[in-house]
Amino acid sequence: MKDAYLRLGVSPVKALLPRKDIPLAQWCVIACDQYTSDRAYWQRVEASVSEAPSALRLIFPECYLEDPDGNQRIAAITQTMETYLADGTLVEQPEGFVLLRRTFADGRSRQGLVMGLDLERYDYTPGAQPLIRCTEGTIESRIPPRLKVRENAPLELPHIMVLIDDPLDTVIGPLWEQRKGDAPTYEGNLNYGMGSILGYHIPFAQSKSVLDGLSDLFSAQEQDAHPMLFAMGDGNHSFATAKAHWERIKSQLSPAERQNHPARFAMCELVNLHDPGLGFEVIHRVVFTQTPDDALSAIAANIQKAGYRLQIGTSPQSGLSIGYQAGNRAGSLTIENPGDALAVSILDDAIASYLSASPQDRVDYIHGEAETRALAQKGVGFLLPSLAKSDLFPYVRQHGPLPRKTFSLGEADEKRCYLEARKIR
Repeated sequence: MKDAYLRLGVSPVKALLPRKDIPLAQWCVIACDQYTSDRAYWQRVEASVSEAPSALRLIFPECYLEDPDGNQRIAAITQTMETYLADGTLVEQPEGFVLLRRTFADGRSRQGLVMGLDLERYDYTPGAQPLIRCTEGTIESRIPPRLKVRENAPLELPHIMVLIDDPLDTVIGPLWEQRKGDAPTYEGNLNYGMGSILGYHIPFAQSKSVLDGLSDLFSAQEQDAHPMLFAMGDGNHSFATAKAHWERIKSQLSPAERQNHPARFAMCELVNLHDPGLGFEVIHRVVFTQTPDDALSAIAANIQKAGYRLQIGTSPQSGLSIGYQAGNRAGSLTIENPGDALAVSILDDAIASYLSASPQDRVDYIHGEAETRALAQKGVGFLLPSLAKSDLFPYVRQHGPLPRKTFSLGEADEKRCYLEARKIR
């Protein structure tokens, strides 16, 4: 069965979990790429954890990446990983998968399956068409600082969420029926607004339904010269870092050693794109500027220079409409001839051209219409039309990655939290 999984780019894992006496509320923290402009959030987490065992000690919050003490932080992370392995803080589970349900503060829940994905089946090079695809462009300059954290680490803690296009819920859904009556492997409330979490270990020998479901999804694309089974959801640059790390390592290994080396795989949470609890929200743009009217006019002109017919009005017209808010003035930019281009692609190109001529201004990527309109008091906010979940896989197959910051899988506190770890050397 292992070979059958590997043909699909999948591997079981030996997950490392915190000892049973360690409260999940203390152990779990949100993905390191959240609250990147809010150091106060991470300082509150630090104060709450104090000296207790926590995943906080095993991660590098991205808000600190540019600080001068980076090397000391990385050394401390590596040392703590070694300590947690040696003193029994982390306990290795038998080979298999981890089925989880994350319930949020508003009562919604999302299901996931923790597994390993084969980095040999992934390539972030522009134009590549591997089994595991990027959904947004990879900025290679973001990899080296993350690689420094991983290169000497004995463990990985993934905040990566990978999507499957499974409208009938054939891969993850059946596992819940099989678990009826079983005691959970972990269960608990989480701190910092993250809700609660429940998880079951799925022994590898009992995972055939996962293999069958993935095989069926793959078979539906058998005639495709370049099938796509998985799409990156969150943590694209962490997955790319794992790939870069593996490329370094494998050059020093024999062909036999490469087959099963733990660094060949990256652990992630697999999520069904069609899970009703999975948020799928467009990310808006705000251009911060002292001259919002001029900026709006220039960006509109850049759209027209790119060959698009544009109507500027107070309400959407026939075509592809992008809302705008400049101070107290609101309206819409309607593109009459978008073709198959996405609104976000057209807008981002126009903003980039504007910023190259106005480097004193800047753009930021904002979640939520209300937040975008509020921040537009300091510039120009652009409200992008929503992207349907069902459009994601077909678009990526046909056109490649979306522009960066096109969509978000829910709010910050709904992202993956650190819980499971795994040995990578």
